[in-house]
Formats: sequence, structure tokens, C-alpha cells
Amino acid sequence: MKIVLAALLTYSLLVPSIAYAKYCVAGKIEAVECSGFIIESCKFIRVDAVLDDNGNLYNAKECYSQVSDYKPELNRCWITTKSKGGGLLSWFTNVVTQPKFVHKNISGEYENIDANYITFPCRVE
Repeated sequence: MKIVLAALLTYSLLVPSIAYAKYCVAGKIEAVECSGFIIESCKFIRVDAVLDDNGNLYNAKECYSQVSDYKPELNRCWITTKSKGGGLLSWFTNVVTQPKFVHKNISGEYENIDANYITFPCRVE
């Protein structure tokens, strides 16, 4: 009996768990857009849609397998969307890989958001 228990314990420690957390949006997604060089000024902007490479609008994902930061006491998630500190390499990486978030202005037109990160109320499933 002890051998079986030891084998089960060893197996549970060595084999990775197949359960993965999902961080699901539980409210409005906001992007943080910052500008300025030495003195940076940032503002929160509601994300209304995501723009694909063909110019089509679609809703942001409802659940994410990874987030940059999660605060359980706030039920809040953050996802960093912009690379920083690498000079031209960071700039190029951002141009190629950064999602194109947009929000609808008062006139009903969509405007691009240059998001440093997005944040949203979230629940873990």
C-alpha cells in the first residue's frame, strides 16, 4: 500500500497539471495610452473593438490564457501590449505585433488607441 501511495505522490509531482486558468473579462476593457518623452502622461480609454489587418472590426477576446498581472483582491487583470526599453527594436516589435485597439468617439467614428496595456475586471475560471 505504501508503494502505491508513494508512486501516486511521485506521479502527481512530476507530471504537470492539465488544468489551466482562464482569465475572463467581467466588464469593460480599458486601454492605457501614454504620451510624452521624459514626462509621461497616461489616460484610460474604453476599448470598443479590435481592428484586424484587413480593416475589419471585431470584439476583443472574452477569455485569456495568460495575463501580465492579476490582482485577486481587486478581481482585475492587466495585459501589457507594448514593448519598451529596446529602442528601435521595441518600436519595430510594437509595429509588427501590437493589437490595434479602437474606440468609438462622440461622432460615432472609430479612433485608434496606442495602448501600453489593457486592463479589465476579470474572473478566473
